[in-house]
Amino acid sequence: MALRIVSTSHIKIPVKKHLLCIVRGVVSALHIPGHISKAAVSILTPDLSHIEGLITEDVEQLQNNLSARNSSFHLDSFIRQWRQMTALRLQREDLEAKRVEVTQMMKQVVTNATGSNHARNVEEIKKEGIQLRTQLKELTKLWWEIEEIAVTRALSLPNYLHCKTPVEDNTEVYSFNPEKSNLNCLCDCTEENIKFVSHSPTAFYLRGTPASLELRWMQTFSKDWIANGYNLISAPDFVRSLVIDGCGLAFNDPKEVLSLSNIQDHGSLEKGNGLHLVGGSSLPAMVAFLTKTVIEEPFPLRLISVGRCYQPVTGILGANDLTNTVQASSARLLTVMKNCPDALFRELVFIQHQISKQLEQLNVKFRIIATAARNLEPWEQYCSSVEVYSPSSKKFIQVANVSIIGDYICRRLSIYGPHKESPGFVTAQALSVPKLLSCFFI
Repeated sequence: MALRIVSTSHIKIPVKKHLLCIVRGVVSALHIPGHISKAAVSILTPDLSHIEGLITEDVEQLQNNLSARNSSFHLDSFIRQWRQMTALRLQREDLEAKRVEVTQMMKQVVTNATGSNHARNVEEIKKEGIQLRTQLKELTKLWWEIEEIAVTRALSLPNYLHCKTPVEDNTEVYSFNPEKSNLNCLCDCTEENIKFVSHSPTAFYLRGTPASLELRWMQTFSKDWIANGYNLISAPDFVRSLVIDGCGLAFNDPKEVLSLSNIQDHGSLEKGNGLHLVGGSSLPAMVAFLTKTVIEEPFPLRLISVGRCYQPVTGILGANDLTNTVQASSARLLTVMKNCPDALFRELVFIQHQISKQLEQLNVKFRIIATAARNLEPWEQYCSSVEVYSPSSKKFIQVANVSIIGDYICRRLSIYGPHKESPGFVTAQALSVPKLLSCFFI
């Protein structure tokens, strides 16, 4: 199932002789309730089979996860709603089974149409069938209402935490401090070589040394990853709301993802099938590529996409700020592998090591920070931030990051690897050109 809508109907509330019409919007693009299933954009069934185990055997671990993330998710109410939904589903299945029995009884009575009690038997079975149909209709309506809440909340649960994730504070795992940094040598790499234009506070052009550095970094970094076994792909610049939601992002939040206007060719956010500009070197773009790909041996599958990445400006935008641009040239990595926590962490360490080697060749001061649980995105199990020191701002700027996702996205978007198992993901923005360039300002 694909589209998740609270209601397609208008609710009319009388207010001082006027009618106030409220249209409830889409809260998730991954699931639709039964009463509007005919309005589904596409068919997709997120795998929620792990929820029952979470709220029974692993409930303490789940609560610790939510607490470590400083999540406002109310676990007790969710457990009650989930169990109520499960109980209603079992009752509905029981009524369906009884209805099938009554149908079979009717067939037998009609086939053996003999005896003086035939008409009375038929009438009794009809009454029982009508009663079951009425009960089933009322129960199904109630089940759908509870399912809307329970399934939507289940889809909003954050990812598992990896055992290596710091619980309290960020932790430094590596640092490099050269005797003489190249950041102090590129004297011609000044703000005069980066032209910001007036029609947009985030639009800019690179000239001179910055433009040369962008071309050189994009070429040398991508060649290095390809030499290490990564396959270069061309991912789409635009993806649907379904993929955005599957990646654990809020597709209807303008602060989290860029969305196209609601016109006929672009779909509609209100219906959960909007179109979003993410760029080919973004995680949603690479996930969209995988949804149309059969993942087979050899395993793991290592992919790289080089190009543009688009995301909304975060926080307060400063003047001529390269660390907070809507568009960025970047390199995105995605490893698809067996969902084993130890193997996923080894892959993350391998990627960290390769990024470190690339930055050491640039002879810049940098560090790698393991992100605390409270600072993780909902879809992350573990994240390390690669930060380069900027002499001009006297602070470290994140130029790359590596994240363990596990099977979180695969379960939501029904992505399967060999043997029909949900694979695990490790992803990285291995390079953000504007952020790295900002560290070279004198």
